[in-house]
Amino acid sequence: MKQENEVYAAIAMALHEHAGNNAHDVESCQITIDEHATQWNGYALSLRVTPQPKA
Repeated sequence: MKQENEVYAAIAMALHEHAGNNAHDVESCQITIDEHATQWNGYALSLRVTPQPKA
């Protein structure tokens, strides 16, 4: 009986998604990236002292 209920649930979910009731948004397939300075990508913060080999 449990396996039969799982089959019915899978069929119901497939029909639900087929009807357009899924979680995905309609997207325009256009990506816009605007760069802005933060502490994570700051040039001054990326500089560091290079280790020198000991003689």
